[in-house]
Amino acid sequence: MHLRKPKLLLRKFRALRRRHWRETLWLGPAFCLLGIMRAILLLVPFGNIARYLGRHLENVGVIPLAGAQQVMRAEHIGSAIRTAANYTPWESKCLAQAMTARVILGINGIPYALFLGINKQNPTEMKAHAWVRVDRVPVTGGDGFAEFTVVSTFVAADTFAGQAF
Repeated sequence: MHLRKPKLLLRKFRALRRRHWRETLWLGPAFCLLGIMRAILLLVPFGNIARYLGRHLENVGVIPLAGAQQVMRAEHIGSAIRTAANYTPWESKCLAQAMTARVILGINGIPYALFLGINKQNPTEMKAHAWVRVDRVPVTGGDGFAEFTVVSTFVAADTFAGQAF
C-alpha cells in the first residue's frame, strides 16, 4: 500500500513535465493568488473589491481583442489557474479564479474582460457566475455567455482609453 504514493507522485510529475513551461511557471503564483483572493472575498465587501477589477462598463458584453502572443499566454494562464484551483484546500470558485486571472493578466499587460452574470431561469434559485475572456479565449469560468446574463463587465483600465461608454 505504501507504494501507491510514489507512483502517484511520479505520475503527477510526468503530467507536469508535459505542460507548457509558461503554464508550469504560473501554477505556484496562481495557487497563492487563489488563497489571497479567497481571503479577500471573505473579509472585504464586494463594493471595495470592484474598484480593483478594472474599468466598469455596467452590463456591456464587450471582449477586448488581443494579439496572437497574448492569446497564447492567456490560454496558458487560464490553464494554470484552473489546475491550481483543483488542488487548493479551500474553495476556489469562479469569482476567486476570475480575480486571480485579472491580476495575472494585468501583470502580463494582456487586455481582459471580467464578467459577472446571473441565471434567473429558475425564479426560486438565482445563480451567479464570474468569468474572464481574452479575445476568443475563455480564461476562467468557461463560456458564461451561454447560460448567464451579464450584469457587470470590467475591462483592463487602458483597454478603451479615451472612449466613452
